[in-house]
Amino acid sequence: MSEPDLDAYLRKLREALDVTSARADVIVAETRCHLEARAAELQEAGESRADAVGAAIREFGDPKATARALTRANGRHRTFRRLVRAALALCLLVVAAAAILYALYGFRTRLTEGGVGLASRPAAERFFRRPLKEVPSYDPASANTFQVLLQGQDLRAFDLSDRLPDLLYANFDTRTQWPQRLPAGLDPARFLALGKNPGLGLRALHAQGITGRGVSLAIVDQPLLVDHTEYADRLRLYEELHTIEKSASMHGVAVASIAAGRTVGVAPEADIYYVAADWLTSNPVPWARALSRELVSRARSRPGGQIGWEMVDFAWAGRAIERVLDLNRDLPAARKIRVISIEVGWSADQRGYQAVTAAVERAKREGVFVVSSSLRDTHGLQFHGLARAPLADPDDPGSFFPVAAWGPDLSQPTLLIPMDARATAAPTGPEDYAFYPQAGWSWVAPYVAGLYALACQVNPKVTPEVFWKTALATGTPPTPGATGTRAEVRVRVARQLEAGLAEATARQGAQAAARQLRTKYERLAGRPAPKVSEAALRDLLAEKMTDDTLTRAAGGKGKIVNPAALIEALRR
Repeated sequence: MSEPDLDAYLRKLREALDVTSARADVIVAETRCHLEARAAELQEAGESRADAVGAAIREFGDPKATARALTRANGRHRTFRRLVRAALALCLLVVAAAAILYALYGFRTRLTEGGVGLASRPAAERFFRRPLKEVPSYDPASANTFQVLLQGQDLRAFDLSDRLPDLLYANFDTRTQWPQRLPAGLDPARFLALGKNPGLGLRALHAQGITGRGVSLAIVDQPLLVDHTEYADRLRLYEELHTIEKSASMHGVAVASIAAGRTVGVAPEADIYYVAADWLTSNPVPWARALSRELVSRARSRPGGQIGWEMVDFAWAGRAIERVLDLNRDLPAARKIRVISIEVGWSADQRGYQAVTAAVERAKREGVFVVSSSLRDTHGLQFHGLARAPLADPDDPGSFFPVAAWGPDLSQPTLLIPMDARATAAPTGPEDYAFYPQAGWSWVAPYVAGLYALACQVNPKVTPEVFWKTALATGTPPTPGATGTRAEVRVRVARQLEAGLAEATARQGAQAAARQLRTKYERLAGRPAPKVSEAALRDLLAEKMTDDTLTRAAGGKGKIVNPAALIEALRR
């Protein structure tokens, strides 16, 4: 049988198919592949090309009969595909409807009468984590700071004696059950004890009575475990304004204890006014859009997390600040709220920017310092966080070094604040604590708020500008060499930069990641990014970040806050 006979067979097959033209083209192409493959097998067995093709066609059968069978199979396949599409569409509609209803009715607001007391008592958080089959490893190249999560885990069956590099970056709490076989010298209780110390000599100031007594501070954050022993006796107000979480949040509990915790905090006797708020929009359209992208992303086996900044409406943050200011009007002069800590930042291109900016401006007029991650934009003041090895002395400034992988340009005056290796109150119970080896500016803002409360205690007339200028003037330069050699810093920065870009690419796409790369370079370099390849720009940015890190270590314009010197200067 010749090649034209194969074409003739496929032509007859196509004429007999009762499917769409496009589908017929696919079936004929697939059939040709099958026939060619079978003919090749027969040729390898010793048959000629013509005989092999003929034998393959005879095995396949009469073209009309084959066409009828393929038509029936295609019909079943088409029906199945239609059913699957219909089911997916129904699922999308149901979930989208649920999201819309949640956006409209899932938030709650609970206010007090008269601006005192507790409007709600959120339940303790329960981490429903499956028992670990193995302890996670820590990847220093990853931008994820929550890789080794051990909160509430029973680890007694594990041998962790050779896992020191991983355990140094473990997040754990007082409910974590440890095995007997741990690395030599590693004592989780010691991590907690050192992490509870706010550091830099603050406990010595507390012993002198400089504790924030008589000063009120406010916190705007996520729902709070109001009964925690770190602050329950000084929690003068707890309200919820547009919250979506029903139980206590690890974030809110942590920041409250950092600012004014009894044993953990910077101002352990300051009064606390707390407004829980979520800055998520109640507009259902962004909810539906984001949820659709999330479902599609997960269906394609891509990383989730598409529900992000488009869901935010910072007008709610503004309303929470306004609520605090309204309550402050009725407080006696000696108990006025002097500082608000809100652990988030905002920019001009985000929903609600004008509302939250207006609220901060009102706070300025009324003598209240709003500490946020947008402090550089709202007050022209800049801070950054400090890292510390878990077993290093938190009272020694030499134990700290600025976080290198991200942050502001430290060629500008910058107040450096302890951030990493902190132990804080935990949301799982009134006497529980958690250890966080790495953190973010959310741990810096409440620390600054607590310091300002101490400043107000010794100098009630202090202003944010005087406080900041004095803190920089009395601060301590970072210890040279604390961050390592240039080669070590370069490797560490490059790994973290690569990991961050990979995560951004997976979540937002290559173009968005490339834009972030250029923006980061321009912000750090202070000039437009050069027109070079992405790889070359990555290298340039890594070099710039390395230079920046080493500049910090050498001193630069960053100063580690010195609480004792700051308070002494403000007393004069």
